[in-house]
Amino acid sequence: MDRKQQARYSHWRTSVFSSSWLLYAGYYLCRKDVKILQMLPGADPSLGEVANLLFVFGLAYTIGQFFAGILADMKGSRITALIGGLISAVSTAAMVLGHTHRSLLILQMLNGLGQGCGFPALAKLLSSWFDRRERSTVVAWWSASYSLGGVVATGLAAWCATTPLLFPALGWKRSYLLPSVLLAALTIYFYLTTRDEPEDAGLPPLSVEDQGPAKSSWRIVIRRPEIQTIAAMYFFLKMTRYALLFWLPLYLVQTVHYSDVLAGSTSSLFEIFGFVGAVLATYISNRYFQARRYPVAAIMLFALGFMSLMEPLVSTMGWWASATSISLMGILIYGPDALIVSTAVLESVPHREAGRALAFVNGVGSIGQMFSPYLVTRFAHHYGWDNLFNLLLVTSLVSAGIMARKWNHSNLDSDLSSGNALPSLPENEFA
Repeated sequence: MDRKQQARYSHWRTSVFSSSWLLYAGYYLCRKDVKILQMLPGADPSLGEVANLLFVFGLAYTIGQFFAGILADMKGSRITALIGGLISAVSTAAMVLGHTHRSLLILQMLNGLGQGCGFPALAKLLSSWFDRRERSTVVAWWSASYSLGGVVATGLAAWCATTPLLFPALGWKRSYLLPSVLLAALTIYFYLTTRDEPEDAGLPPLSVEDQGPAKSSWRIVIRRPEIQTIAAMYFFLKMTRYALLFWLPLYLVQTVHYSDVLAGSTSSLFEIFGFVGAVLATYISNRYFQARRYPVAAIMLFALGFMSLMEPLVSTMGWWASATSISLMGILIYGPDALIVSTAVLESVPHREAGRALAFVNGVGSIGQMFSPYLVTRFAHHYGWDNLFNLLLVTSLVSAGIMARKWNHSNLDSDLSSGNALPSLPENEFA
């Protein structure tokens, strides 16, 4: 491959990475609305209403994942992400007009369907442009889109709901407007600045594997032992992650007696430091475990169980201790999330099965996410918010145990990158 082709490859890879990063961060602008709803003045939803909204969103999100997996494998990542982004943006904007709990439930369902199209499509797109040996590093940096995107979403919605510059007569519902406009704009920008495959940009395919038959089926994907293991782990990990993501502020208010503002800012550390976990887990896996993903995930999840056990005690030691504990939990959750659910999945299947594999794993995880609000509220009702971390201790240890069973397994034991059609491809610009 000559220098001109190398330059074009570098251009398109940079464009694919940056545009997909921005779009998935944009998806989160319209995903955090229920959490933000609990914090906005004037909204004041009941715990039952919040749980219902989260359940409906999770159910639709799960369905959207499976739909997106098929669509991404058959029609491509760009059109799948475009459809999902626009559905989410329109349904979120329409929430400004929702005056009843039922109307919000319907719109949340539509939002969930659209949101479910994001991850399978965008993660598969990355696998089209980056080979197996560099995907772990690329995905680690890309995962900042959903950890930092969530933080931006919270701050943006709070600003929209309180600023006098943006339709003040709408009150707290203004928090739906600007995020939906930004998501729509980012979706269109992504579609215009990316291509599904290198061949679509007039470049040779990334590897010989990508030239194989495009046939795939759910049966083939689901029967893969690695995919079954990862999906089982993610059911409990995503339940844990979303329990903290949506209920940590309320726990800090009810049990630690923080103000709403302090609880919101402190809980945001969970997502801010999540990005550190993704990069750290990938580095440790590649540097010290010969690219074995499962032992790193198991260690981090066992450590998360320990942190869950200690959190009720740590929270009595002052703000700095509590903030440190929450930051560490973010590192210990987002590390395995990025390392296993993105990298390990893409390393376990051929490229033609990537969309369905990502959708299946995320779909199973989303079932855990879907039941998380009812499990948390029921547990808190019977045992109190101060015992919430006992529940998270159990889910963390179960996740860790599932990963530990694959301690010595590696998806890169064989030379999966053999047959690479681009031996002169420039070094990974994201390393």
